[in-house]
Amino acid sequence: MVRHGRPRVERIKALGNLNADQNPQNVQGELSAVSRSLRRGAVAAVIAVAIAPVLAACSAGSSAATLQVKPNSAATSLNNGQLKLNGVAIVADRNGNAPASVVASIANNEQQAENLVSVTVGTTAATLTGQTAIATGDALNLGNPGPKATTAIVPTLDQPAGAVIPITFVFANAGSVTLDAQIQTGTGQYALYAPAAPTPTPAVTPSGLPGGLPTGSAAPTGSAAPTGSAAPTSSASAAAHTSKKPGATHTASPSASPSL
Repeated sequence: MVRHGRPRVERIKALGNLNADQNPQNVQGELSAVSRSLRRGAVAAVIAVAIAPVLAACSAGSSAATLQVKPNSAATSLNNGQLKLNGVAIVADRNGNAPASVVASIANNEQQAENLVSVTVGTTAATLTGQTAIATGDALNLGNPGPKATTAIVPTLDQPAGAVIPITFVFANAGSVTLDAQIQTGTGQYALYAPAAPTPTPAVTPSGLPGGLPTGSAAPTGSAAPTGSAAPTSSASAAAHTSKKPGATHTASPSASPSL
C-alpha cells in the first residue's frame, strides 16, 4: 500500500497542473480512475487488519494457547433446574496423584428431600462417607473439609492433572446426570479440598511388639554352687584332732578328761 501511494499522489498533482487548454473530460476521467484505485486500496487494508488474528490462530495449529483454555469447574442441573450442581471438580494430591476427592455444591430446590446415591469418576466408583441427604431448600457441599464432611473419594485416576473426565451423579428422586469436570492438583485454592494423605502403618517386628526384644538370647536363671568342696563342721574338726589307739574304744569329746 505505501509502495504505490507516492506515484498516485504525483499523478494527482500532475493532473492539477494541467493547462487550461487540455480536454476537461480527459481530466475528469483520470481523476475518477485514481479515486477508484485509492478506494480499493483502503478496503483491502481494512480487510487485512480484520482477518489478521484469524490467520494467526490458524497458523498456530491445535496447540494454540486459546484452544487450551478450559473451565476450572463445571456445573449442571436436573429436574428443570430444581436440583443444581455447581463448582464440580476432582481434586488430587499436590502432585496430581490419587486418591482424589470429588468437590461439588448441590442445591435442592425441589418440593421433596433428595439423597445422593452414588458418584462415579470415569469408570471408578467413589466411596461416599458422611450425610448424603439433602433437605428441601438446603444444599450439600460435597468434599468440603471438616469433621462432619461428606466426601466422595476415588482410589485411582485414569488421567493426569489438567485432564477433563466425566463424572456421574445418581440421586434417589431426580435420577442421574453426567458432566465433564477437570482434575485439579491439591494446591492453591484447592489445597483445602485435597484428600488427606494415608497414615503410614508402623512396622511390626517378629516378636509382635514395636521395637521388640532380640530373640535367641536368654537371661541367666541362676548360678549353681560348686560341687566337691564342703565347709568343715565342728564335729568333723574335733574328730580330726582325736587319735585312736589300737584295741581301744574312744568317744571323741574335746572337753572330757579321763577318770582316774
